[in-house]
Amino acid sequence: MEAIYPYANIIHLILGIIFLGYVFTDVVLISTLKNKFNKDVNQEINQTLGTKSFKIFPISLLVIVLTGGMMMSRYINSNAGFFETGLQKLLVIKIILALVIVLGVLYNLYTKMTKKPKHPFMQNHFHKLVLVLGFFIVVIAKAMFVA
Repeated sequence: MEAIYPYANIIHLILGIIFLGYVFTDVVLISTLKNKFNKDVNQEINQTLGTKSFKIFPISLLVIVLTGGMMMSRYINSNAGFFETGLQKLLVIKIILALVIVLGVLYNLYTKMTKKPKHPFMQNHFHKLVLVLGFFIVVIAKAMFVA
C-alpha cells in the first residue's frame, strides 16, 4: 500500500479539484447565467450540462472515494488505531462530510435512473451544500497535517 500511496494521493487531489471546480462553476457562474435566458434556453443549458455531469460526476466521485479509502487505510487501521490522534479524529470528520456528499449523489443517481422527481432541496441547494462541505473537507485535509 505504501508504494501506491503517492499515486492515489495525486489522483485523489486532481479529481477533487475537478469535482469541486465543477460544483463551484455551477453554483457561482452557471446559476447566474440561467437567470439571463428564457425558459427554453435554460432547459437546453440544463440538459446539456446534466448529460455531461451525469457521466463525469459519479465516476470522479467513485475514484475519489476509492483513492481516499486507500489513503485512509494508512492512518486508520487496527495497528494505528481509530481515534487515537488528532489526525485520525479530523480524518473521521472528513469522512463523514464526504459521506454526506456521496449519499446525495447516490440519491440523485437513483432519482435520475428511476425518473422520480427530486426533492426540492436536492434540486435547488445540493450543489451549494457540496461546495460548503467540500470547502470544509479541504480545510480539514490541510489541518490534519499541521502541527
